[in-house]
Amino acid sequence: MYTASPYMLFLVILTAWELFSTQFARFNFLFGAPSEIGVSLVSNTLNGVLINNFLITGYEALAGFLIGVVLGTVVGFILWYSPFVAHISRPYIVILSSVPVFAFAPMVIVWFGIGVNMKIALAALGTFLVALAQADEGAKNVDVAEYRLLQTFGATRLQILQKIIFPSSLSWVLASMKLNVGFALLGAFIGEFISANQGLGHFMIRAGSLYDIPSVFAGGVYLIALALLINWFVATVEKHKMKIIEFCSVSKKTKQASRL
Repeated sequence: MYTASPYMLFLVILTAWELFSTQFARFNFLFGAPSEIGVSLVSNTLNGVLINNFLITGYEALAGFLIGVVLGTVVGFILWYSPFVAHISRPYIVILSSVPVFAFAPMVIVWFGIGVNMKIALAALGTFLVALAQADEGAKNVDVAEYRLLQTFGATRLQILQKIIFPSSLSWVLASMKLNVGFALLGAFIGEFISANQGLGHFMIRAGSLYDIPSVFAGGVYLIALALLINWFVATVEKHKMKIIEFCSVSKKTKQASRL
């Protein structure tokens, strides 16, 4: 019964939406109708427009997502590894975090132009600071007892990073990846809003400028599908969390010994 409730609510909303759209012309102008959205969705899928734009925005968002998460995580661990660097850079990181990342869009255009690289850069910039903050916070919340134990055995700071900091912080890094899906899509979308002739953002903005509300919603459906696809990718990475830790933190000798 409970599993059917969300779907029933969705059907009720669609039915009410369709009825209001057929009865009130102003409502139809502002929100379209589910049947019209379906027609736009099918026609723009069959002619390849939405699929092509989906692939372009997907490439921009995913590339920016991966670059931002990797660089942010690496820099976050560097801040733990070098207290001197952390002491100098932390005030600037706080300042940058308080400013909307997309306020730097004009500078990004100057640096990367108005092509695909600009959209990737905006997506990466939007995810970088979140990944950095999560990795840094995860490193600072490591069990002190484990940290001191390795210090007692004479482990170097790099060995402590590999054996304790990275495995313990991986949950924080994965959490940042979940948060960053939306930021990556937002970065790519805003990049397409600023300047583009292709992509879901361009498709939706162009449809909106022509008051083609059903096509705007059709593009939104593909945008939601893209978000779900990237979330699925993050969930797949999370399922292999222990294998990632084993690959990065367990030495070859230990792996061979465990197999004997």
